[in-house]
Amino acid sequence: MPASPGAVQCRGEGGLGLLQEPTYRLYNCRRCAMQVLICAQCDHGNIYCGGECSQFRRRESLRRAAARYQHTRRGAARHAARQRAWRASHQSKVTHQGSSCGALQCTVLGHQPTLSESTDAAEPRQTIPPSSLGLRCAFCGAALPAWTRFRLWQWSG
Repeated sequence: MPASPGAVQCRGEGGLGLLQEPTYRLYNCRRCAMQVLICAQCDHGNIYCGGECSQFRRRESLRRAAARYQHTRRGAARHAARQRAWRASHQSKVTHQGSSCGALQCTVLGHQPTLSESTDAAEPRQTIPPSSLGLRCAFCGAALPAWTRFRLWQWSG
């Protein structure tokens, strides 16, 4: 087994031991299933693409951690103290006028959205096949070598 992710083990007659040949890893993002190429320098066991997927999962992870903390005795006590302090500081602040008893006003959309207008917040990704640009790392953009590295370890997650 190689000592580092970029090392290649040479065996057989006249083997040179470990060679530091540049390699890259190919995997599919666990969120969007997009194929990702990552160089050995950027590879830290990544399982998400370099786009918004890793940021989205990180926010989800922080949200789950905050919810777990909120359910502990210490977290609930701190939340209650923070809420009390906020209510005390905002008790005398009034930011809106009361509504009058007059007629209600509203705005109505006058047309149906067309196909050119985006109705979804997440737009589909445009992917360019690697063969047209040469192989590039999805994270740093460095040119990738001809050798692909297979993942020999299993990351939990």
